[in-house]
Amino acid sequence: MRVLLTRVAVGAAAAAVSLGFLVGTTAPASAAGCTTKFGTYSTVKAGKTGSKAGAVECLLHQAGYATSQNRSFSTSDAKKLKAFQTKHGLAGTGKTTGPTWAALIAQGSTPTLEHGDTGTSVRRLQLALRALGHDELPGTTLYGDLTRAAVEDFQAKAGLAVTGTTTAVEWAALQAGGAAPAPGSGGSGGGDETPAATKGEVALAFAKEQLGEKYKYGAAGPSKWDCSGLTMKAWAEAGVKLPHSSSAQYKIGKKVKKADLRPGDLVFFYSGPSHVAIYVGDGKIIHAPKPGKTVEYSKVSYMPWKGARRPG
Repeated sequence: MRVLLTRVAVGAAAAAVSLGFLVGTTAPASAAGCTTKFGTYSTVKAGKTGSKAGAVECLLHQAGYATSQNRSFSTSDAKKLKAFQTKHGLAGTGKTTGPTWAALIAQGSTPTLEHGDTGTSVRRLQLALRALGHDELPGTTLYGDLTRAAVEDFQAKAGLAVTGTTTAVEWAALQAGGAAPAPGSGGSGGGDETPAATKGEVALAFAKEQLGEKYKYGAAGPSKWDCSGLTMKAWAEAGVKLPHSSSAQYKIGKKVKKADLRPGDLVFFYSGPSHVAIYVGDGKIIHAPKPGKTVEYSKVSYMPWKGARRPG
């Protein structure tokens, strides 16, 4: 009798779901069914395996791209990602950065959400914002104070009206990787509308691509890093040579006050100094901390300040 009742209940639930779609209820959020909550949204590129590779495959599949979905990101998958990036106005690199993660997670419906709302779309919103650096968001289904503050911060940075409410405009910006489309551009603006990145921004972009990579003393890539190895290679991407030593890097470039920090600046900690990181903005850094850890975001205030430099 118990088995029969269970089957009846399951059958009724399935029928209710089917009926819901037939009568036109709102489709589930696009990211539903894909595991998209991570501590860091590190780079997934051809050859990567594991849960994050599987998440990107899953999200691409839900966006209409035929991926392998075997938690092993192939060259073919990277080509599909490149096509997705190009379609959404992102740099077609075939590997994920924070903006690409945000665009993948945010795809789907664009409901208006405000403080006090609940549901899976709230969770999708929080995770898209987490991918853009708002790691204070818990990835829950409640649009609370933290979510409203993160949306306000996002709106300010994207040049949108700061309301704390998420509308189709904010969703469109998230689905473009965090950048609001230029008015009248149709999302495909000309090449000279975007100013060239500074050297610091280039270095920071490289550091973001290494989020989640393992720490190893003396390493300078391609998939393992120590603190000065990461900063050395990041600034090399911007055409600036640095030694593989935090104390030696401290002697290079222009001295910068804490109040004048810009994205990409080198921030030094402890005596020596014995540790170096790259400044992100809003009091945050990216660094390769210590054995057993991975390249991650942290706060400037978490370690004793020594100074800062701008190499180029």
